[in-house]
Amino acid sequence: MRTIQISTDTFAAIWKAQKVGEATEDAILRRLLGVAADASPEPPVRDLKVVLEGFHDPRYGVTIPSGFEIFRTYHGKRYTAQAIQGFWILGTTNMGYGTLNELSGALGIANENAWANWFFKNDKGRKTPLTALRDQTKIVRRSKGPVSKIVAADIDF
Repeated sequence: MRTIQISTDTFAAIWKAQKVGEATEDAILRRLLGVAADASPEPPVRDLKVVLEGFHDPRYGVTIPSGFEIFRTYHGKRYTAQAIQGFWILGTTNMGYGTLNELSGALGIANENAWANWFFKNDKGRKTPLTALRDQTKIVRRSKGPVSKIVAADIDF
């Protein structure tokens, strides 16, 4: 085997082209390039786990299966993305992003809670925010700090 350097978006595009039974980048590229199948032994089981995982965020205890689709509307346009090999692949560009915030950033969104603004269809077909998949006990909520009350009696007129 040889090692090659490729960009994240190229890597994500390779896995987006995956067909059932292809467990390695080599198998996907062999099919796409018309190279005969390799007679070498099957890849180790640890490689198969990576293929089956779409996205994993250990901070929130979330593991999303490969091919899982999310969507949102921004400035009147609907966007979709799929979880593939640890990346979110944006449907309009086929570019891969390592986090939801990077995915939203690709749409021109600077600051937001991406977990609340990307959605999926739940098992009943209902639009559900992605944050519903997170372990709620692991979410750190920022304190807004103490709020001062101003009473009219405290103000000199």
